[in-house]
Amino acid sequence: MASTDVISQVLDSITSTKLQELSKLRANFELGKSELLELVDEEEQQSKRVLLLLEGGEKLCTLEDLGGDAVFSAESIRCFIKQAQHDPSVSVRLQKEWEVDLRRRLDVNSLRFEYAEMYGNLVTEWLENPLIEKNDTEGALHQEVGRAEMHEQRSTWESYVFKPLETDTVAINSYLDQLFTSSKYMEEPLKVLRKSTRTFEKSLSSGSQFDEESLKWIIRGILDSDGITDAKRTALTDFANSKTILQELADVLNMRMRNLDTWSWGVEGTPVEQRRQLNGRYRFYHDEDLLQAMFLRYIGCTWSAHLKAALKTFANSSKTWIHPQPAMTKAEVSQWSHCDDSLRTADTGHSVQNKRATIWKDDVFLEQLQSRADQTRRAYNDDDSDNCSDVETKSPRKIIQTVLRLLQTDIIMKTRLGEDVTVVRSDFKWFGPSLPHSTMFTVLRYYGVSDRWIGFFKKALEAPMQFINDGPKAPIQVRKRGTPISGVLSDMLGESVLFCLDFAFNQRTNGVFLWRLHDDIWFWGDKSTCETGWNVMTEFSELMGLDFAEEKTGSVQIAAYGTQSTSTSSVLPAGDVVWGFLKLDAKSGRFVINQRQVDKHIKELSLQLRSCKCVFDWIQAWNIYATRFFSTNFGRPANCFGRAHVDEILDTFEKIQKQLFTNEGDSVTSVIKKMLSDRFGIQDIPEGYIYFPSSLGGLEVQSPFIGPNLVRKSLPSSPHIYMDEFFRKEALVYQHAKETFESRPVKSAYVHGHEANDSVDFLTFNEYTRCREFKSFELAQAFDLLMGEPKQLSLRGFRGKPHRSRRDHADPYHCWILQLYAAEMVRKFGGLDVVQPGLLPMGMVNMLKKSRFQWRD
Repeated sequence: MASTDVISQVLDSITSTKLQELSKLRANFELGKSELLELVDEEEQQSKRVLLLLEGGEKLCTLEDLGGDAVFSAESIRCFIKQAQHDPSVSVRLQKEWEVDLRRRLDVNSLRFEYAEMYGNLVTEWLENPLIEKNDTEGALHQEVGRAEMHEQRSTWESYVFKPLETDTVAINSYLDQLFTSSKYMEEPLKVLRKSTRTFEKSLSSGSQFDEESLKWIIRGILDSDGITDAKRTALTDFANSKTILQELADVLNMRMRNLDTWSWGVEGTPVEQRRQLNGRYRFYHDEDLLQAMFLRYIGCTWSAHLKAALKTFANSSKTWIHPQPAMTKAEVSQWSHCDDSLRTADTGHSVQNKRATIWKDDVFLEQLQSRADQTRRAYNDDDSDNCSDVETKSPRKIIQTVLRLLQTDIIMKTRLGEDVTVVRSDFKWFGPSLPHSTMFTVLRYYGVSDRWIGFFKKALEAPMQFINDGPKAPIQVRKRGTPISGVLSDMLGESVLFCLDFAFNQRTNGVFLWRLHDDIWFWGDKSTCETGWNVMTEFSELMGLDFAEEKTGSVQIAAYGTQSTSTSSVLPAGDVVWGFLKLDAKSGRFVINQRQVDKHIKELSLQLRSCKCVFDWIQAWNIYATRFFSTNFGRPANCFGRAHVDEILDTFEKIQKQLFTNEGDSVTSVIKKMLSDRFGIQDIPEGYIYFPSSLGGLEVQSPFIGPNLVRKSLPSSPHIYMDEFFRKEALVYQHAKETFESRPVKSAYVHGHEANDSVDFLTFNEYTRCREFKSFELAQAFDLLMGEPKQLSLRGFRGKPHRSRRDHADPYHCWILQLYAAEMVRKFGGLDVVQPGLLPMGMVNMLKKSRFQWRD
């Protein structure tokens, strides 16, 4: 039984128990409240009426917790009543106000019971409407009906995976020879690469690779992946907590490693499931046997770590990788050296060029490979969530956001410096499923991988597969092309090939950076260099048996600031430069939101919301799709994008709500209020209840408007202000340096070991500005400012008595939510807690939210 069903059953039991207890508490409270109010109504003396309410109310509930905006505490009122017995200045009018306040506090408690019961009913509704029918086997219902694109994408996937493509291995070897032996300086690094591979293979032949420690990081990595079923997730968690099981697993897996040559999949077939992603693409997940999954993960992780270290060693070898250098003649170098003492220049590690190189080296180059075997990485298509246990890894989504910021920063800088900028972006079409096996094995052999290990990789790739969506009698077919999805071994095999593209691009373009994340590729610069780079890519793809994805391939040419548009290129690919919902606009040179793509996804979101049978599923669909998915694909706000980007995000979210909820108040708030009112009969629902976190008893609907508003004020009205300031500073610094140089004492001196000629003139301004990206301290400052992310607005916390929400919800988003709705919630519920803590199974609800949600096909 899947663990989702187990969680559902436990949650059902817990919810039933808590709702029964809640019903008893509410009934007792309402009965006691009714009897108390009858007693109060029968009492004529005002002071006794107040005392009756105080004493009876404290027995029924904690009045202090329901104080809300009351001026006096219950204890204070008791003291004032004592005073009133002797002091006529404590008027009957005041005592009546206290009575009204105490009655209101009792009504507040009735309301909290009502909302607690509604939340319980929401949980019950959720459990009674499972996403997967109970008679399904492991959630796999035989699907005869589905969207047209589901069948189309499966047909395309099968056309790649089950039909081999034999590439020209002789031509590939010739290409690699030309690439890796184009210089005498590469001979030794290539020998080192191949020798390290042989040494690594020997280290794997001991047959004692698996132990308790290695199995724990293997299991941790599998648990962090997105393709594992709930049942297997539970089993793996149990394995990790049992030393006995871990030892047994280690014994079996070490036997498999010793008998690597006879390893096989078995004939029963690996289950494959087709799942829809938010971006509209379907992915094909392998449900491997757990022992096979652990075995292959270990091999994939160790080979990945080896390959990354070996290829980086090769790239870092002297005169192997080309690094851009300033184009200066010997005379210019000499003249700069004479003037150095008067100049403030960026040192080698802090120039613009070096900052780019650091980002490429640390975040992009071979990013898809493991730095260590036990490192837990996120898959390339993971979102921005930070659930990954290994804090050393960055989310690929965050890395691509850095690349987008860098591109926008370079466009602003270069166009303001008088240069045209050409941008090219591409992506390989169905890269994982389409990568030919012959290509992979040829490249691996070139790196020195033995026939023994290539034989193993061949068997690992040629897995027998069976579509579980087709039922138990579905045919078993063997993979003949491509790699499985989201596997470390797949990443290693793919990167082994794509490294050749990195290297070829570097050599042929004389050191231009190829910003490649998996098969997502960007590069930019002058038109001629980009044309050379595109020719490198087309030659590589044709030779290796790959195609470009037309919808993700395009180029843009942006004119220098203040000039007309540049000429077109017949070499570069046609099409837009796009990422997510962003499109690079050639005229303005900035990323704008692609409203056509947004409109398409509004329709999809509408379909997903309509298909939700219960409120919790509806809210989760909204939070994931409308808030997280849209926000991520609009791009993270940054100084280089300016305030206009955030304003466009806010306008687009406004449009999304209006188109989704045209007849329902144009907002998610009004829709949810109506759902709750129609289903549970509760009226006048405060907005804070919709957005408050579940730990306070709220529904935790996420607002897409708060994030942009948190940073809007911190963003520049225009990112060009940083370049305006750069030009101002540059002119001042140059003038000061020139005056310093010309006012120096006239005497002979030695500079860098050579006698300085006092007749040497100071650099002209044109000479001074020729190598800005390598030498300008002021340009490096502007670069950092443009690359910077805005600070989030810090709102002061809710001004009330100390509350746990201050500790639990201190992040800027929740501070905004609490500030926005706190006053309304306190008036309504007497405090920030909608429901008394402990009355509802909030922890179990959160667990089920993570495990049960699926997108509708």
